[in-house]
Amino acid sequence: MIPKRGFFQPVDSTGQIGWLWWLIFLMAGIIFWSEIGFKIQIIPIAYIVVMLVLAIVIILRRRIYVAGAQLFLGRVFGTEYEKISLLQIDNWQLNGHTLSFTRAGRLRKYWLSANIAQQIKEYMNTHGGKNNN
Repeated sequence: MIPKRGFFQPVDSTGQIGWLWWLIFLMAGIIFWSEIGFKIQIIPIAYIVVMLVLAIVIILRRRIYVAGAQLFLGRVFGTEYEKISLLQIDNWQLNGHTLSFTRAGRLRKYWLSANIAQQIKEYMNTHGGKNNN
């Protein structure tokens, strides 16, 4: 299998709350801009652009590389990667784009980009079609 790279987002309550707060601040900027009549003013437009850039940075900074049964989770400006082997993890599952498994006694869930989810599905199909349960 050809190694692939993509993006991941942790699916936990902290991440969901963070994205909800981001959405609240983005909507507050849009409401503020609409209250002043959608006039071209630099402060509300700059605020909305900054919020959108922040979302892109949050998404793009979490990188994942997949090579067979090995997952490498890393950050864009970090040099260290967390190595996860699907062969050594019990009860891992891939439901759509969500990979979940238990590691060190803690349930971990990650939302994966489409190409990474497809790579793991191909791995599952070539190795018995099981999630290693």
